[in-house]
Amino acid sequence: MSNYGSIPQKQPYLTKAEQDLLQSDRPGYGSRTKIEVAFNLVNATVGAGIIGLPFAIAHAGFFMGIIASIIVAVLAQVGLYMLIVSGQRVGIYKYALLVEYLLGRPGYYFLNFMICVQAGGGAVSYFILLGDSLPMLFQRYFPQYPILGDRTFVLIFIGIACILPLNMARSIGSLARWSIISVACLPIILLTILIRAPAYAPKESIPLEWVGADVFGALGIMAFAFTCHQVAFNNFLTLRDQSANGWRHTTTLSTSISWVISMTFAIVGYLCFGSKVQSNLFMNFESDDPIINMGRFALGISMILTIPMGIFPTREAIQKSLGFETATKQPTNVQHYTVTFVLFFVILSLAVAVKSLGTVYSVVGGFSATTLAYILPAASYLVTRKDYYDHHHHIKTVSSSSSPNNIIIYPTLTGTSTLFNDETDVKSSLWEETNSIASSSRLFDDDVSTVDGILDDTPISMGDVDKALKPSWWLDIAAGLLIVWGLTVMIFSLSSALIG
Repeated sequence: MSNYGSIPQKQPYLTKAEQDLLQSDRPGYGSRTKIEVAFNLVNATVGAGIIGLPFAIAHAGFFMGIIASIIVAVLAQVGLYMLIVSGQRVGIYKYALLVEYLLGRPGYYFLNFMICVQAGGGAVSYFILLGDSLPMLFQRYFPQYPILGDRTFVLIFIGIACILPLNMARSIGSLARWSIISVACLPIILLTILIRAPAYAPKESIPLEWVGADVFGALGIMAFAFTCHQVAFNNFLTLRDQSANGWRHTTTLSTSISWVISMTFAIVGYLCFGSKVQSNLFMNFESDDPIINMGRFALGISMILTIPMGIFPTREAIQKSLGFETATKQPTNVQHYTVTFVLFFVILSLAVAVKSLGTVYSVVGGFSATTLAYILPAASYLVTRKDYYDHHHHIKTVSSSSSPNNIIIYPTLTGTSTLFNDETDVKSSLWEETNSIASSSRLFDDDVSTVDGILDDTPISMGDVDKALKPSWWLDIAAGLLIVWGLTVMIFSLSSALIG
């Protein structure tokens, strides 16, 4: 059970492109460590939203803001865990397909729309931050090239030259090492603010309020800042240890890192600027401050490497809505690259046209982030309880009646089954011939991946699988509370954004 990512090594005839395709589509082909995947999740979480957290603290009140951030981070981590456990129970490893399983075809399109709003809106906000940072630096340090100070030119040039190539791969695992560089920029950003922010602080101390004037509006911004659920399955499939416990360890690590980074940034920003803090914290500083400009440059680099984390899930949602990607096929190369190019230029165009982060934070956080991070994962967890017990009962029935051959059935990604005979060690796949556009049909001939990333030819005890997926009363209660929390935050944060 420890070698979940061994299939490509066992099948050396798979090309790198085929491995990339498999890793983006089904369990059992993951090759990344928990730390690598955790940094990928941190990179997806700590993006544009971190810049607005001081603004959120100012609206929620200092102490209430810190308490709320802990609650939001913990609930986001619980949602990540529930989401993957739900997928493992029914053998589905795509967010949209899981929601379709729960709500039917309308739910499928609804989820894809939500992902487009959340991830696509995030990518737009990253571009906005990029446009706030680099043109100012270029204008300051390269005045002999006035075109470099033009926001539109910089966004288009850097977008095409640096960001677009990062979006060409199919698997989000290709971004893992870039994510480490992006996350490494964050301490630089924080350090520059820690050094210079006190110099901008007013002589009178900033009041530390218990409760601010707009707590629910702040919760919407925080929900946006701590949501990466749209890439949960993408990252899980790249994880070598594809067990529920392995995923829990990974998400706990990523959420902890994200919270420490984000709240350090938020607290320092609030203590220096108080209620006058802007939605983009760097806009509170002078343009000729050399240390702050180092932070702006690091922010620009981080945004360049983070934008693909928003484009990948948006592209996947669009491909599913168009029918290019299903449980049995992947987009052709023409479809993949066409959607990638069109989506990239739509997001880039929106970023060029929109310059305000505040609207993006409020709408995206209050509407889509609460749905993706709280409501849908909790609903999935509750609905799949019955599937777990039905499947558990079926396994017991088959196991007890299959003597002497003792055949056990495991669910696979497409909802069909893989039969494993533990006496003769012979397995027969019921996976039908797929229509996937992988370079050849042989790519799927020897597929042995199953739910929970466990290989059919690995001796296991069903108790090991059931232990992590079995419903527990406290998680059932937590799921119900998560739904109530998500709906409450959505209603009040959107009302606050519209009134404001």
